[in-house]
Amino acid sequence: MIKTGYNQFIKTIAGIFLSFAGGFVFSGSNIAGVASFADISLAGALSLPCSAAVLIGGIVRCVLTDSVGKSIVKLAAMSVIVIAKMFSERFSSPKGCGIVTLVSVMIAGIAVSMLINEFPQKILFYALYGSISGFTAYSASELISDLREHKVINLSGTYGCVYSVVYVVYIASLCSMEISSINIGLIIATGVTLMASFYYHSIGGIICGALSACGAFFVSAEIGITASMLPVAGLLTGFIKIRKIFLNAVFFTLSCFMLTVLIGSEVKAELTFSIICGSALFVIVAPYYSDKWISAESEKKADFPDINGIKMNFLSDAIEAVRLDSAKISAVLSAGKNVELPKNFNSRKRVCSTCYRRSICSTLEMETAGEMIPVLPENCIKKRDVADELEKDIRDRTAEQLMRLRFADERELINEQLKITGEIVRSTGEKADIRYSSAKSRQVAKNLENHGMNPSTVMAYYNSANRLIIEIYFDVNEIPESRTRICDLISDELEMNFLVAVPVSSAKEMRICLYEKPPYEIEVYSASVCAPESKISGDSSSVFADGTGVNYIVLSDGMGSGKNAAIDSHLVIGMFRRLICGGMTCSSAIKLVNSVMVTKSREESFATLDVVKIDLDNCMMTSIKSGAAATIIRKGEDVVKISSPTFPIGISTQAELYTSEQELDAGDMIVMFSDGISENAYLFIKELLLSESSIMDIVREITEKADFFNPTLHSDDITVMGIQIKEAES
Repeated sequence: MIKTGYNQFIKTIAGIFLSFAGGFVFSGSNIAGVASFADISLAGALSLPCSAAVLIGGIVRCVLTDSVGKSIVKLAAMSVIVIAKMFSERFSSPKGCGIVTLVSVMIAGIAVSMLINEFPQKILFYALYGSISGFTAYSASELISDLREHKVINLSGTYGCVYSVVYVVYIASLCSMEISSINIGLIIATGVTLMASFYYHSIGGIICGALSACGAFFVSAEIGITASMLPVAGLLTGFIKIRKIFLNAVFFTLSCFMLTVLIGSEVKAELTFSIICGSALFVIVAPYYSDKWISAESEKKADFPDINGIKMNFLSDAIEAVRLDSAKISAVLSAGKNVELPKNFNSRKRVCSTCYRRSICSTLEMETAGEMIPVLPENCIKKRDVADELEKDIRDRTAEQLMRLRFADERELINEQLKITGEIVRSTGEKADIRYSSAKSRQVAKNLENHGMNPSTVMAYYNSANRLIIEIYFDVNEIPESRTRICDLISDELEMNFLVAVPVSSAKEMRICLYEKPPYEIEVYSASVCAPESKISGDSSSVFADGTGVNYIVLSDGMGSGKNAAIDSHLVIGMFRRLICGGMTCSSAIKLVNSVMVTKSREESFATLDVVKIDLDNCMMTSIKSGAAATIIRKGEDVVKISSPTFPIGISTQAELYTSEQELDAGDMIVMFSDGISENAYLFIKELLLSESSIMDIVREITEKADFFNPTLHSDDITVMGIQIKEAES
């Protein structure tokens, strides 16, 4: 947690420093012959500390250049913005940023106009100036908020328009500043246009070049004419699709030079040199470009695979595989236990029909509880036979009633399974919070094909935390020998470090998942002790990742102890793991596992299920329990106990789940255990968690001293699992 706080402190200091630099630089820029509003918009778009830094940067620049008087309106407007942000957090939202910027410019402009006796004449000017400044501040704030939330520069849709506004304003401001015979704005505009034409072809070069030229024309016609060559050069460079970075830069630079000569414009050395510098900037930066940080969606949606469709098909196959496994288990356990329904219930007719005295017998029947019971005469010679047949009828009727009850239970179970299926289809059909990368998908597929592998499908996408995840599907006849080799090949190809999850197989395919290392990792230790009368522990546990960086720690305690309990707990965990890795939600997976356990045999069998799910992107922990013992968590200096009065898996047709979420941080610890740990040990566990002991020592101490806290003579299997969250090593 100390390291996390230190990193946040460094980010805050860096943001304040960059804001100061922005205020210092943009306070001396111009747009369309007037002072640029880039610094005012920047102050309006940022948070209070950064807005104050922009103001200080502008003041320092004005003092050093002796231009305080010329910039008094801008300085006053930024001062009003900072004061407004001090008194209300409403001005931190994008709309609030735009409004406070507009109002601040109007207040500052009117106040200064009144002091210099220009009040009526400049109201319209400051209204226009404030409106443009406010809209730019709104746009910049909207982009900053989106970037913080999604960690990606989204150039599609409305955001593309907003980015265009901000880009034109700040490129124009930079173009107005010339340092040592070079134009900073033209250098950046050239680099951006070249980057767009290289990665997004002609359309990218045209759009970025046109926006750059627009910003340059706001400064001067001379710079604008030179910049107007950028969209044409971007069109040509993107059209010929030169895939060598250096050759792309050379062709673009020559195109700009030749186009300038063709239109008869004077070739100025400083502007030409700026374009050359921009091309050099592209050569340096281009190798580090990644669509991880920029989303443009320049490709047709038809080129994108149906991600949800592929996932749903694979999930369907995973369910089929579980069904086949459970059918095999049920067939083995239920062999030789078939029950036949009785064919005849009339005991008197079966016995009396063969009696030679039936013609003179005065047998009667009376109704009792809805059943016709024969009343035999005293001298009947087959009383015993009739009684035996009657007893057999009653047993058969009872068996029939039990079978009917069982059929009713099975119908209820089918209804529950239909609900589960609906949940599965509904959850799988929901729009995933991912961003597909067709470029990365094609690159990975081509690399694998070049090394003799034939994947059926390759999907590369970025999750909500902007981590790259690659799913590779192979047909059962094309499964590669080593997933480690695949990971190494793709890591080398993309020049990134990937982790590889355990492969998951369905009935027809196998999936291998690679993912970027998340910011957090977990350290897990476990210890297990069998009950004294048993040689096999009835507890089972597993630690696995679902292929996206979300980790699961699962503990199951079978009924009783020994081999049968171990089979039940192992079966529960095995099915749960396959369904989760297949793409199912925890709730649906547990309900499906419960339905399998209920119907797998006529013998009673159940097992508890304790799941801890940890999202290593944001350290969010989800605890899910079905009849499991408590979980104890240390959060900072606090200790939290999570418990639930739910039934284990396999008892009822409707699974009972208890879910709890906890937001954790690096250094926090989690202790899970089976029913072999008594509640009397909870205080001892709390003391261990609050001590300075390592998670491994805590697990060992709990396991060794569990018997001291057991109030009964009977000891159960003991399993203890300890988890500690850590920041991932870079």
